[in-house]
Order: sequence, then C-alpha cells, then structure tokens
Amino acid sequence: MQIEYSVSINLDEACLEIGIEYEQVYAIVENGIIEPAGGRPDNWLFDLEMICRAKRALRLQQDLHLDWSATALLVSLLDERDQLRNDNEQLRSQLEKFISN
Repeated sequence: MQIEYSVSINLDEACLEIGIEYEQVYAIVENGIIEPAGGRPDNWLFDLEMICRAKRALRLQQDLHLDWSATALLVSLLDERDQLRNDNEQLRSQLEKFISN
C-alpha cells in the first residue's frame, strides 16, 4: 500500500518559493504553463509539481530571453519529449521481455 501526500500552497507562498512577483505568476497561469486550483488568484493553490514546472519555465524564459507564450510552447514540447522518452523506455522493456522468452 502506497500513501501519497499532497501539499498545496497559496499565491504568496508560491511567489516566495519560485522567487517571482505576482505579475509573473499571472503570466505563467495565463499562458497555461500551470493551472492552480481555485477560481480566483486569492483562492489559487499550487502543488509541488506546479512549483517545479513554474521554476523550469522561469529558467527557460530568463535564459533564452523568451516571452511567456514562447516559453509555454517550449515547456509543452519538452514535456511531450519527456513523455515520448518514457513511453519508448517502457516499450523497449516490454520488447526485451518478449524477445528473451
């Protein structure tokens, strides 16, 4: 039995954790990079995955001098690449089991 824990933080805590101002968080959310729970900014809740994704987006945006829409596209493409790599690894593992029998 595996127990999963979930921690959520509010907008103020997210800004501190990511190291950015409200406006940058708004831009990240508006461009679909993360989707916090809660309808309005004063009710937003962020989980650890969203914080990590926002930090990754911020690094890309700053390092490559991109606007937020280009950053959103890049993050999406990198996620897709990672998923394809994982799928490929699983298929290789299944194929190796099939071949070795």
